[in-house]
Amino acid sequence: MSFSTPKLPAVGIVANLSEEDRDTLSSYGTFHLAQVGTVVIEQDQSLGKLFFTLSGLMHARRVDGGNDILLGKIEAGEWVGEIDLFDPSNAVCSVIAVEQTQYWVINRQDLEEFLNNYNSAGIVLMIGLANTLSKRIRGMTEKLAEQADINKFRDMTLEFE
Repeated sequence: MSFSTPKLPAVGIVANLSEEDRDTLSSYGTFHLAQVGTVVIEQDQSLGKLFFTLSGLMHARRVDGGNDILLGKIEAGEWVGEIDLFDPSNAVCSVIAVEQTQYWVINRQDLEEFLNNYNSAGIVLMIGLANTLSKRIRGMTEKLAEQADINKFRDMTLEFE
């Protein structure tokens, strides 16, 4: 992808947008290049922005009780920041570039302007975001259920000791 004419590629939640709609959406945000080690999102800070990874790799990490936990990898075509975009509060984790990473970012005000000006494309975009959120919630629910089963088994084992 050339930074002389940056455009959102037809991947992830924008894959179903027309080229014209992707180009228009591109103009509502900004393109960035993060070097290795750059903190794109800092835990406990509020940004109210949505980030789309164009290339490279970032890690979502959370420090909790002194433990540094890898929550997931953000690869090309994936979004991050949607929780803080829709529920402005403190970020639940940090997002750090582990490879040189190209990304696009849009703030809530500019996203709302795009949605208001381009209703059909906005609907497609919001359905994609809802799909992403749904998959992430499902994944976290499965992890919590697995952890509950592990804890239940551990508690049963302790009862027999």
